[in-house]
Amino acid sequence: MDVRRGKRDPAELKQLLKRDHTLNGGILYGIDGHIVEIQARAIEVQKRPISWDWAVEITGMATGSVNEALRRIRGAFAKLEIPDPQVSILINLAPADLPKYGTWLDLPLAIIMLQAAGILPDMPDHIEGDYVLMGEVGLHGEIRRVPGALSLAYQAKPGQKLIVPYGNEKECALILAKPGHEGCRVYPVAMLEDVILYFQGKKPLDNALKDGLQFEHALGKAVDFGRIRGQEKAKRAAMISAAGGHNLLLIGPPGEGKSLLASAIPGILPRLSDAEKVILTRIYSACGALEQDGMAVMRRPMRSVHHTASQQSVIGGGSNIPRPGEITLAHLGVLFLDEIAEFSRATLESLRQPIETGEVNISRVKASLTFPSRFTLVAAMNPCPCGFYGTEQCRCKQTDVDKYQRKLNGPILDRIDLQVEMERLSLDERFEAAPEEELSPRMRAKVEKARERQLARFAGTDIPYNAAIPGGYVLDHCRFSADALQHYKNQIENSRLSTRAMDRLAKVARTIADLDKSDQVKPEHVSGAAEFVVGGMLRDAFQ
Repeated sequence: MDVRRGKRDPAELKQLLKRDHTLNGGILYGIDGHIVEIQARAIEVQKRPISWDWAVEITGMATGSVNEALRRIRGAFAKLEIPDPQVSILINLAPADLPKYGTWLDLPLAIIMLQAAGILPDMPDHIEGDYVLMGEVGLHGEIRRVPGALSLAYQAKPGQKLIVPYGNEKECALILAKPGHEGCRVYPVAMLEDVILYFQGKKPLDNALKDGLQFEHALGKAVDFGRIRGQEKAKRAAMISAAGGHNLLLIGPPGEGKSLLASAIPGILPRLSDAEKVILTRIYSACGALEQDGMAVMRRPMRSVHHTASQQSVIGGGSNIPRPGEITLAHLGVLFLDEIAEFSRATLESLRQPIETGEVNISRVKASLTFPSRFTLVAAMNPCPCGFYGTEQCRCKQTDVDKYQRKLNGPILDRIDLQVEMERLSLDERFEAAPEEELSPRMRAKVEKARERQLARFAGTDIPYNAAIPGGYVLDHCRFSADALQHYKNQIENSRLSTRAMDRLAKVARTIADLDKSDQVKPEHVSGAAEFVVGGMLRDAFQ
């Protein structure tokens, strides 16, 4: 590479001490990006060239991972035969009160080090506008992908230009959906040498957004409901759950379709809006969950969590900077807890706040962050420890069955609106032919119509769907006909429902009415809701 080499005139070196250099980089803090202003200045002329490791001092709460970047950059400079500097360089990362970590700052640090040393020119005339640089620098000079690139790009100002690693350009293209950012440019680079030549004015960079980009689905397609044999009652409950955002509990023997039904529910939830796609892609990018280049989250997520998962992996956390957990990865989708009775009490208790508010607050000594977590909870459990309660195969004592079912008696059950008992399939149901057309699209169309009615009903409020109607306001939003109201009161009295269970009954009835395109809740809607809220194996636990 053609870079300035050899010993320089002392007067020229002294001129370097008078120059200020500034570049924009960024770091990820939780799932949010933060722009970091990188300031640099040569502060002392050295009698002889010194190693890049010793020439550079970084201030501004730079952690060990940022300081390690100097060694990686030095290796890349050696590969490109860039000489050691003849000045000492001070770099400040602003704002200074924000901890800096990770590899996002490697690329801007490398460029500003060369500028401060006089090896690269200051911002030349051919580089117009403001830039944000990000990327990990490898020992061979390669620029590697970084997680959370979209979150960093989202902090760019209108018209700013982004220099990003190859593999990050497609997700960064989603900033075009942000109002006022139509003029942004994204320049993908593969090697440090490409960026150096660009700053020297010797090689242009191509704008990745000029021809438009096609995205691949980061999440697989959900199972079609037509592939689930039998279990019509459970399918009905699933559609009510999707239409009103109601949490759902499936109880039944093993091997009868609980997990399969849960995996099909994302396919009948309303399609994601463009804004929701950006939100989910930011989350998955920040978590390093976009496995390939050019992926974006275009479908609703479904996260299946095993009962052995730790509380931290489910809720999120970390020793220093908190990281998102499964409930954040399930945002706007489905969180499936299989064998919910086997989860630790602490893990289930920690779900209370996210279910209520749609977000989770995680506090650590060095940071306190809030992550989005508005999901539909779908849980499954066996009716007894062996799973075959009520059949000849069951060998459990009644005391063991009661103890097992009481594991769920508590605050978590207060937040589950629907309970369904799934039966063993008959021989005819097991050999039932699948329908020729997919069933899920038809179910989703009904769900979307029901959600549209709810959006109109809750316009001007923070309520996203029926299940989120706060206590004390249920009857304000659930209009009963005269007959339905009397039927509703009879159900409450005859079943001895608590106030919380009474509210659940009203909200589920309201959702069933929305699916029937009815402005009023009618007696049949109340009866349909009572089938899932009032009766059932765990009825006493719901009171």
